[in-house]
Amino acid sequence: MNFPELKLSQTERDFNFDFAILEHDLSYFFEKRCLDYALEHINRFNHKIKDNLYNVRPLILKEALISLTCDLASVSFYHYLNMITFVNLRKDILHYLTTTTLTNDDFMPLLESIVNNYFSNLDTLDIPIDGTRLSKQVALVVYYIDNHCDEPLRANTILEELTLDPEYTKRKFRKELGFTINFYNSAEFARQFQKEFDITPSKYRELNQIFYKEE
Repeated sequence: MNFPELKLSQTERDFNFDFAILEHDLSYFFEKRCLDYALEHINRFNHKIKDNLYNVRPLILKEALISLTCDLASVSFYHYLNMITFVNLRKDILHYLTTTTLTNDDFMPLLESIVNNYFSNLDTLDIPIDGTRLSKQVALVVYYIDNHCDEPLRANTILEELTLDPEYTKRKFRKELGFTINFYNSAEFARQFQKEFDITPSKYRELNQIFYKEE
């Protein structure tokens, strides 16, 4: 399929280039949790493009915000455990952007709002826990259980949903958590998890950053 080319003016080309650089920087600062630097770069970007902003079509501005939203979501999926939070945030932002008529005046406030919303969902807790104790597979199982606390849970169903190798993951689960994955309900799992880690699965998930062990 050949996609039709969107014709851009030189001003719009310059805007896209400058925004691409900003998008890269914001993704980096989001990964490093540096909101102050992110806002500083937004201010620099605003100062650079403000004289020509009204020469950029709202469609181009909207596409830039959509791109940033998806980019920050990708960073969050790779680096943080509370994926559901960021999935829902991306969904809500994209729904707003694609169903709302935006003007040029909306662009900078929306840009700042999107960035602030992503950063505000990073953890602010300072609870010591050795994240390296959990491999990626086990951390994903913990995350899944904590987000399905009102549902009947079965080990094989969880592992199938997460596309994890059953026997391999069960062995790692037992080794890293000290108990088997064959629990009867999430309440029992939470008790066992807290006994082992001295922290609830929910608090563990709120820490966001998981440092996976090398496989």
